[in-house]
Amino acid sequence: MKKVFVFGIDGAMPEKVFGEWLDELPTIKKLMDQGYYAKLNSSIPPLSGTAWTSMTTGKRPADTGIFEYTFRKNFSYDDIHVISTNNIKEKTIWEILSEYGKKSIYCFVPITWPIKPFNGFAISGFLTPVSDDVRLTQPPELKSELASFLGEPIQIDIPNYRGITKEELKNETYRVTKLHLKCMKYLIENKEWDFYFSTIMGTDRMNHNFWRYCDEGHRKYVKGNEHENTLKEFYKFIDRELGEIIKLLDEDTTIIVLSDHGILRMHNRVNLSDWLIKEGYLVLKKPVEEKCKLEMEMIDWEKTRAWAIGAFDGEIFINLEGRESKGIVKQEEYAGLINELEERFKKILGDDGKKLDTEIFVKKRDYDGKEIDEAPDMIVYFDGLQYGCNTSLINNETLWSPQTAIGSDDAGHSKQGIFIMNSSNKKGYVGEIDILDVVPIILKEFEEGIKDDKNRLLRNN
Repeated sequence: MKKVFVFGIDGAMPEKVFGEWLDELPTIKKLMDQGYYAKLNSSIPPLSGTAWTSMTTGKRPADTGIFEYTFRKNFSYDDIHVISTNNIKEKTIWEILSEYGKKSIYCFVPITWPIKPFNGFAISGFLTPVSDDVRLTQPPELKSELASFLGEPIQIDIPNYRGITKEELKNETYRVTKLHLKCMKYLIENKEWDFYFSTIMGTDRMNHNFWRYCDEGHRKYVKGNEHENTLKEFYKFIDRELGEIIKLLDEDTTIIVLSDHGILRMHNRVNLSDWLIKEGYLVLKKPVEEKCKLEMEMIDWEKTRAWAIGAFDGEIFINLEGRESKGIVKQEEYAGLINELEERFKKILGDDGKKLDTEIFVKKRDYDGKEIDEAPDMIVYFDGLQYGCNTSLINNETLWSPQTAIGSDDAGHSKQGIFIMNSSNKKGYVGEIDILDVVPIILKEFEEGIKDDKNRLLRNN
């Protein structure tokens, strides 16, 4: 009986994995030689929660309803919550497979809490609440079973990973990742499954904190620094562990290795909320005298036309009459304001005075779907995401600074991840595929005529 095993590496970048580091990643190199590989175009925006959700559903953010890590209920200014599976408006691949009698396992995949009913076993992933009484496995008793096997409780993520030293972060990432890998191997060997989807999040934590030490194009790179090989060594560790996992799989198992997005140097951040305040689009109830966190209750909504969220991309919301409770932008003014902001965002320069290669996506022009109302009115990539955004700290000294309210990063997310499949049907590099292609590719591997939501036989397409 056919099996499909997916190994997700959050943030794995094609430039390093397919290029500079490939000869030191023998497991990945062997899989590439056995089948085909491609650069995987991520979601818009390429955030982990957004991208993994699009990957596991085969749907765009405007259909899943997931654009950021938070959402606001009924266009409220202050009823804001962290996203969960309750926000996902599409079926995941394991839910689809359940309808065909297939049994699945997923481990540590972002935005999988609370666990929705499906046929199989699960450990939820990134953004699972940290609490002893949270149900983070299916079935619930799997939590204690795994804790007994591990000799300690399951840990989903590394709390406050931006607030510890580099050495502490490195050690903690290895420790938690080893726990995750033990769980993955245990479930492979001890539970029945047809489809298996696992995700390594430790790479994301390491990417954001150690990128400048290995990227010669980064402003802060210093040749011969003590952490020059730290990130590469972690990927080599993951490659070795993947090799050990593959030994546990049946020989005819289809193996897919992929990532949700890549990683990209971050030169600096544009203080986007400061810019909106300075230009009169966002108005505070009273001026602030020092740098502080922007809270929604500080905003004078009866005078504000636009505000923003985001740390990598900038997500812009218009204070629209008839949608927001205190919206002041009239429907007939909406398109003009969007055009005005687009033109002005493209004129924002870098901190070196040079023009930025800024890309902008507009809600009613560039994306659509059944959950389009959940989307921001605009999404901004400053300099192709080489400049991030700071929307949470205001009253900064200049228009640019590396820090947000939760810390700074060496890197942001890039628009392309990786895809590798040990297929006999295709060989070598095939160029680019889209993140929405992953679900159909997987479903075609199963012998039965599993159909997509348009009732098309996927394996015959």
